[in-house]
Amino acid sequence: MKLGLAGLPMSGKTTIFNMATRANAQTRDYLVQSDEINTGIIKVPDARIDELSKIYNPKKTTYATVEFTDIPGVSKNESGFSNKTFANIRTADALMLVIRLFPSDEVPHIHDKVDPSADIEELSVEFILADLVIVENKIERLKKDMKAAGKKPEMLRDMELMERLRTTLENSVFISQLDLTDDELHVIRGFRFLTQKPILVAGNCSDEQFKELENATVNSLTKACEERGWPYLLISAKTEMEISSLPPEEEEVFLEEYGFEESGRNRLISRAFHTLNYLSFLTVGDDEVRAWPIQQGTTAQKAAGSIHSDIERGFIRAEVVAFSDFIEHGTMPAVKQAGLARLEGKEYSVKDGDIINFRFNV
Repeated sequence: MKLGLAGLPMSGKTTIFNMATRANAQTRDYLVQSDEINTGIIKVPDARIDELSKIYNPKKTTYATVEFTDIPGVSKNESGFSNKTFANIRTADALMLVIRLFPSDEVPHIHDKVDPSADIEELSVEFILADLVIVENKIERLKKDMKAAGKKPEMLRDMELMERLRTTLENSVFISQLDLTDDELHVIRGFRFLTQKPILVAGNCSDEQFKELENATVNSLTKACEERGWPYLLISAKTEMEISSLPPEEEEVFLEEYGFEESGRNRLISRAFHTLNYLSFLTVGDDEVRAWPIQQGTTAQKAAGSIHSDIERGFIRAEVVAFSDFIEHGTMPAVKQAGLARLEGKEYSVKDGDIINFRFNV
């Protein structure tokens, strides 16, 4: 699972990257840009895994992970996003748009004033135009192919789909808003359209903005996100980066001092995980307690394949216990005695927090 941090220069992408990954990547000067991409793999906080590890005391505890990439906003010789930047953004499974909210007269910025709504609009337009170029290029190739080889059914099908995508983008609508069939999604999968990716917006705010119930700048962000149906959260990135570098016991003290109920790092990582449309099923034992990330809607048989292909191939049944039922009764025998352990077939849609033992034969 790969999440790309994208945004305009000086929005604080690298600061948020450092906060999330506990890295020490150098923040970039808008006037001296770099094409370097910062990458870090981080654990997804999961209180269920913490609780199960206390109970089983396993030899190993494994959390789900998310890969964060910090992508430069502009290249050295471009006034906007470069093709290289777009190519890097396309490799991400989902995008976190970092939007600047904090006021500062000392930091150079491409806008005269802080305007999150305008920043979101600018990024949206950039993504739409980049996807439109790809769609138009594909249409031109299809026209040439049909002229040379005739109007084959699959070509006509692809042309109709591409024309539909072009009309959508020209109307300033994201491809993610379209109701596409599974076959259509398969056709366009390789294009990795920017406007098709899940999006989470991180508003990089000041400590004061985070605490204010009503703030004009924050309201501008929330309104713009709600109009697009995008999830969002506020992060006081500079402060949170400092807090995340502290030992756990000191971190708790500082969070309380600043009035944060939960660290921005944990909130951001958890929201990013769910923005990717992922959930975790759990396996337990004396050897290992582990969270296995899968996409929502994954069947039991497919979920078994995330552990090992042989388990998927030889799948018989999935023995499923809800995490809440396990915690309530304390042990697997007690859960089974209460009749709360279920045997599910291969088409069962795995739920977040299911504790699963797969029965298989190969």
